[in-house]
Amino acid sequence: MASIRQILRCARRVGQIQESGAKVLNRSVKCASTQAQQKIIEDENGKKIFRSPHGHVAPLDMLVQDYVWRNIDKHHNQPALVCAVTGRKYTYSETRDASNYIARSLLNMGLKKGDVVALITPNYPESILAFLGMLEANLVITTVNPYYTRDEIKRQLVSSGVKAVITVAEIAQTALEASRGTLAPGAPFVVIEDGTGPIPEGTVPFKDLITRGKTLSPIKNLQISPSDLAVLPYSSGTTGLPKGVMLTHTNLVSNMEMIDRTANGEMWQPATNEYQEVVPLILPFFHIFGMNVIVLPRLEAGTQIITVPKFTPEIFLSVLQNHRSSGLFLVPPILMFLNASPYVKREYLESMHHAICGAAPLAETDVERFYQKFQMDSNSLKFCQGYGLTETSPAVCLDKKGLKPGSIGQNIAGCEIRLVDPITNEDIASPGRTGEIWVRGPHVMKGYLNNESATREVMVENGWLKTGDIAYYDEDFYFFVTDRLKELIKVKGFQVAPAELESCLRMHPDVMEAAVIGVPDERCGEVPKAFIVLKKGSKANEEDIKNFVKGKVSDYKELQGGVTFVDNIPKSPSGKILRTQLKHEYK
Repeated sequence: MASIRQILRCARRVGQIQESGAKVLNRSVKCASTQAQQKIIEDENGKKIFRSPHGHVAPLDMLVQDYVWRNIDKHHNQPALVCAVTGRKYTYSETRDASNYIARSLLNMGLKKGDVVALITPNYPESILAFLGMLEANLVITTVNPYYTRDEIKRQLVSSGVKAVITVAEIAQTALEASRGTLAPGAPFVVIEDGTGPIPEGTVPFKDLITRGKTLSPIKNLQISPSDLAVLPYSSGTTGLPKGVMLTHTNLVSNMEMIDRTANGEMWQPATNEYQEVVPLILPFFHIFGMNVIVLPRLEAGTQIITVPKFTPEIFLSVLQNHRSSGLFLVPPILMFLNASPYVKREYLESMHHAICGAAPLAETDVERFYQKFQMDSNSLKFCQGYGLTETSPAVCLDKKGLKPGSIGQNIAGCEIRLVDPITNEDIASPGRTGEIWVRGPHVMKGYLNNESATREVMVENGWLKTGDIAYYDEDFYFFVTDRLKELIKVKGFQVAPAELESCLRMHPDVMEAAVIGVPDERCGEVPKAFIVLKKGSKANEEDIKNFVKGKVSDYKELQGGVTFVDNIPKSPSGKILRTQLKHEYK
């Protein structure tokens, strides 16, 4: 074991000496080969804080669009966005110019600083152009799941107070119906021509934003601050219905920089005139993972992004076959597809060096099955896991080396963590003991839109955010998530709020009470299961209940876990559904 003097000398070499007044609790941690050292410090209030082994990152005083374009001169002629279905392509110069023209047009249409615009689109190049253009116009973007039902879309439009909508032809009619009574008369309703059919009469073709923008005067004197709200994605948080998560330019830029400092050139290479990384965008751009872990930081590095509007085996196989992808961002069901499909060939994967999994835990057995099937190992393709949440923009932890399957890695540069016993509220500072992850850093959200009570529940003293996730750490300070305090269900990485389904179920004429939990599913991770108390004399059966939900919610929210009829729903004295008890009874 290294002496204290040796450890301190090693720590000084990487700038990891604790701030004055902070007490080191564990000095016996050996310096890793990367010269990074993990520590737990004790603050003036006795809180046990895990400092990142990757160093400190101060909040960057920079706008998202400025961060994305800061190195464009090095790769301006390289392809930036390529549509996997149509082959439409934009170079970096074309992407930069188009986003500026879009910003001019949106402002010319009467939108002003701080207005919220809904982006309801699958992964197309134009979705990203629209997003960047809205940022440049200092508008706030609320990204909406394009496969939501009309009522689900309408709920988010109303909650966020949108002033305009940008969508695609395929779902334009649904979005129009959702916006009726929500958008002001004459409000901009823009439709991207996706090739699926004509756009509705009276709507604005997306291409007009670019062509008209070229003729408009450059934007001048638009006062934009990094502290301004940039995006408003929706998350269920630790409980309840989806809520607008207020993320500023500082939040997003800080998280991109924190990940970059953590990766430290070991995962991705910046583009040059001779080299460019190629990454398929399979995960949805409307989700914070797709937005701020894949698209925006990869654009900053000059990566060629292949946009995949919808995951189908045919499209995915075509992307693997026709584009020599250098990396892959995925969720567990995609890995399971690679393992199961007889059509995926080893040569499709040979150009890849990393596969990064997020949104849901990746099983070690699935990784091993992949290596066995394709006769590969971690030296040729590393599987790395990360962890985050919408409220943290999103990344909190990353295992960049892929050495510990099942681990979410260590906290990224500039991110502080505490493990807090949810019962005693005491900090945990010993390996193997579980506690709730609390997070602090410049990437933590501003709060929930128009919901101070929900904000107060998760954001506590001194800037700490309670994640609702239970974890422990090992002797190497790698974290492992074991459970969730939060109520939300994760279906293929997508959030399902039990309260939303329960509200829907209570509309059934035969239902007196309803409770929904997530139950394990090999393919989806979890699926929703309902417990129903029927009204006296009712003869409704499981199929009646399942069919009632269909069409009212997105497909992944349907009750694939089944329906169980019970005499009563367990509740606390305050009337809160005891989901943990229901889960134990189900098991």
